[in-house]
Amino acid sequence: MSKKLAAQALDALLSTQNSSLSKSTEPTKAPKKKRSKKDQLPKTKTGLKKIKHELRYGHSVKRNQEAQESRENPLEKLQSQIEKEEAIVEKNLNYYKVTQRVSKKELELRKKIKMLREKAKGEQSRKAGVEQDESDGEDF
Repeated sequence: MSKKLAAQALDALLSTQNSSLSKSTEPTKAPKKKRSKKDQLPKTKTGLKKIKHELRYGHSVKRNQEAQESRENPLEKLQSQIEKEEAIVEKNLNYYKVTQRVSKKELELRKKIKMLREKAKGEQSRKAGVEQDESDGEDF
């Protein structure tokens, strides 16, 4: 400490002792400093107090959850997980059925393609039938 600072501290200490002894024999209480709202953080639902509380006491909550999970039957847990996945798949299928409907034009084009394929197959089968008839006579 510097000499000036030490001297000031000593003078301040002696002056408070002398004045308090002369005024009253009761011990003086230091006035409490009031915190201004600028110094404090705003209270929020997800504020620092809750975060601090979770850091301090969250381990007990986690242990309780782990204990409950250990008590559960693993087969029931697996079954519930499968049911949830099936529900999600069913929901997705319903969504795609609704959103991916075929338009009328596409249906007409599919019918035309189907008819053209049937005609092509019919012509091929007729040609194959005619060839078989001709080949039947050659075998004898």
